[in-house]
Amino acid sequence: MSWDDFKAQDTTYFGRGLRITSLAIRGGRMAAVWRPGSGTQWVRAGMSWDDFKAQDTTYFGQGLRITSMAIESGRYAAVWRPGTGTQWCRSGMSWDDFRAQDTAYFAQGLRVTTLELENGRYTAVWRPGTGTQWCRGGMTYGEFVGRDRTYFAQGLRITALAIDGGRYAAVWRPGSGSQWWSSRRGAVDFVTEDTAYFQRGLRLTTLELQDDPAGAYRYPWAGGVSHTVGQGNNNPSGSHKPGESQAFAFDFSLPAGTTIRAARGGTVEWLQENLTATFNPNLDEGPGNTPFPNGSLDNWGNAVRIRHAGGFTSWYFHIQANGVLVNVGDVVTQGQAIATSGNTGRSSGAHLHFQVQADSTNWGQSVAHTFGDNCEQPAGGASVTSDNSA
Repeated sequence: MSWDDFKAQDTTYFGRGLRITSLAIRGGRMAAVWRPGSGTQWVRAGMSWDDFKAQDTTYFGQGLRITSMAIESGRYAAVWRPGTGTQWCRSGMSWDDFRAQDTAYFAQGLRVTTLELENGRYTAVWRPGTGTQWCRGGMTYGEFVGRDRTYFAQGLRITALAIDGGRYAAVWRPGSGSQWWSSRRGAVDFVTEDTAYFQRGLRLTTLELQDDPAGAYRYPWAGGVSHTVGQGNNNPSGSHKPGESQAFAFDFSLPAGTTIRAARGGTVEWLQENLTATFNPNLDEGPGNTPFPNGSLDNWGNAVRIRHAGGFTSWYFHIQANGVLVNVGDVVTQGQAIATSGNTGRSSGAHLHFQVQADSTNWGQSVAHTFGDNCEQPAGGASVTSDNSA
């Protein structure tokens, strides 16, 4: 959103009893999360540090405290809501300076509530709190993942997150229950994941914007190789019609015997691999071309289902007879060979049917997603090149 669009949206949501809980800015565009709340809320953006400090001093005297903050190109945006007690803000700190300041405030009974990172410099807000707190900065994505797994097992959850130049900084505090997070999601994948998590009773607590989004999946064949999209999303005809269960599925024209690679890492949850029959709906029914019963798994042909982090599943259909290369329970990595393409089941020619579902163990509603570093959603007839590698 532009600033004007953001302000208009906030005014609308404010009138409906919602308040901002997370704020982010990138390239002059705003992103935000609103949740139920009440009372006063003030939002200011485009401030220098001196302007921000002056504004905060004024609002502090009115009984308001910072609840969210964002920085871009040295300009500050923040949200103030009713609060009490001490609040300290510091900006432009190196990691060492931040750690020293945090140690001092921790001893005074303060904890980090907001953390921002720009050009390797840290900005933070401290408010009264108790209990354990761990802060880590300068982490690669892999280091962040590993650190979070360790802290999660210790009963800690992420309460603040900042990303800059591919480096992660985070704060962990005591918490319980589920926690799911994603990184580098484009708008399509972000909306899909948030919708699925919302239905499971989860709500966004932290939102960050990055410059280099990537699709949640890769095309399911070897990197550098191109294939044609037989059917894309929401086709006006065919089996991927808008509003139907396969609306967000893809048919890729893979010649029989092409190696299928995992579009995303996960665990093989289900498969069938011994079918040899095919029913071509474009030909007359008769001996050798007999339809399968409605609802029969044989319509899918040989198939594999892989479960991914967060409860999503990817489905691969019409695999060659005995062409499945994995077993139930196998943990596969993105790009790993899992099968060879074929023409089994209800199919008019050799191809791969691929779709993603949200937390489903049975054939059901496909969900929107994108492929590769360009967050592609290819249309039918397009030739697409994979960037999937083991």
